[in-house]
Amino acid sequence: MAKDREVRKVFVPDTSVILHDPRSIVSFENNIVAVPIRVLDELDDHKRRGDPNTAAAARQAIRILDALCEKGPIHRGVETPGGGLLFVDGEGFTNGMSLDAEASVDNFIISVAAKWRSRQEWIQRQRGRSKKNGSEEDIVVNLDRRFTLSTVALITKDINLRVRARSYRVAAQDYLRDRAVASEDQLYTGIVRIPIDQDQFQEIGRTLSQKPMLAEEIAEIVDLPELLPNQCVIFDESGDRPLLAIYKRGGEEEGGEPSRFVYVPRPKQQPRSGNKGVEPRNAEQAFAYALLMDPTIKLVTLSGIAGAGKTLMGLKAGLDQLAADKTPRFKKLTVYRPNVEIGEKLGALKGGLKQKFAPWATPIHDDLELLDMGGETEMFEVKKERSIYGVNSLREAERIVIDPINYIQGRTLHYTYVIVDETQNFRPGDMKKVITRAGKGTKMVLTGDVTQIESPFLDALTNGLSHVIERFKGRPIFAHLTMPKSERSDLAELAAQLL
Repeated sequence: MAKDREVRKVFVPDTSVILHDPRSIVSFENNIVAVPIRVLDELDDHKRRGDPNTAAAARQAIRILDALCEKGPIHRGVETPGGGLLFVDGEGFTNGMSLDAEASVDNFIISVAAKWRSRQEWIQRQRGRSKKNGSEEDIVVNLDRRFTLSTVALITKDINLRVRARSYRVAAQDYLRDRAVASEDQLYTGIVRIPIDQDQFQEIGRTLSQKPMLAEEIAEIVDLPELLPNQCVIFDESGDRPLLAIYKRGGEEEGGEPSRFVYVPRPKQQPRSGNKGVEPRNAEQAFAYALLMDPTIKLVTLSGIAGAGKTLMGLKAGLDQLAADKTPRFKKLTVYRPNVEIGEKLGALKGGLKQKFAPWATPIHDDLELLDMGGETEMFEVKKERSIYGVNSLREAERIVIDPINYIQGRTLHYTYVIVDETQNFRPGDMKKVITRAGKGTKMVLTGDVTQIESPFLDALTNGLSHVIERFKGRPIFAHLTMPKSERSDLAELAAQLL
């Protein structure tokens, strides 16, 4: 009976969704997925003419569809791994709408969604056509017998397409499956502030500043919230001298050590052994440097506004471990950057790879020079030639390398300190390709500012950096820190806040 039929939703994904996540077409659980045939045309075009990552996503989606074809005629629906049904739909149906389905791909996609929304009238037309031609009934007639088809939604990451679809009274929404959180204020920051009074400050500070303090000892003094491994903690007694610590969760994954707090010196207390020059200037930079120097942490993500020191702290920690006086922890420091331009494109550049990529490598060279000279003041005064790390020698020996991210795929990086810069413009699938390059003894650092996303189909919740943060949080080999304060200059910080 009709009341016993299972309820199924109908989703019509467009090209932007499939390129963003090729597995999206089989990720709608046990519901109905109708892929418009014109989407396949666009996938084919991207497969041949798109950038390498987009082309790879298009090819992956086509392979998934090809595998589904083995199950039966895909135009009549084949079962997906989640128990749903997938169609490649080759016929639009405007149902009296003032929409020319043949005028553009977007119009055709809207017309397919409109057809499923108006399926009762569509079913009647198909039944009449079947009787007249003596052919079998349309698949939707059979679906209507098996299921109660409820809502129909066009799924797209193209905001303009969503607006256009809604203007034709077709429900449209963003692709939400890859969102680990519902809103920006739920994004993991990697830091927590615990208020304490003066007596608690003295009691904890006496021990913590001398040696790691067991979590159970601190829990006897102050109420502790639930903490994640490698989470940064500020014990704040409302003064200008908070206690900084990193929580290290115990267990088998950390050699059976009990849960504990490791002290992090405040910026003004940072040791200057070896006259290293540039040092952390605020609590977030102090935390970042400590996480980057921790050998038990294999993946660190740093997000924050321009000038927060994400790349600078990443490079400083890398140089300190690469140019160590005794035994260097890494053989090489490799920085990967995307070649993303602001404004109009310059076009093809002359020269070899290094010459072509030089404009995008310049920010890294600037930071390396700053670190090597010991800070802005030393660079300005130029009292004498100074090289703290011997950066030029490390470059000549190819122990410091700056490469475009395009060339990371296929590599295996052993005993390498890797910084991947500007990752806010990466898709979740791109991040998987990057992180899986890590070999034995390698540490990866991902930096980015989710407020400066250039990709038209990504936002603060769906970009690759946020995806990694939310998926990896809670893992003992991972740490994240959001850095909200700019230290570049007063002007840079004000611009980051106002513009």
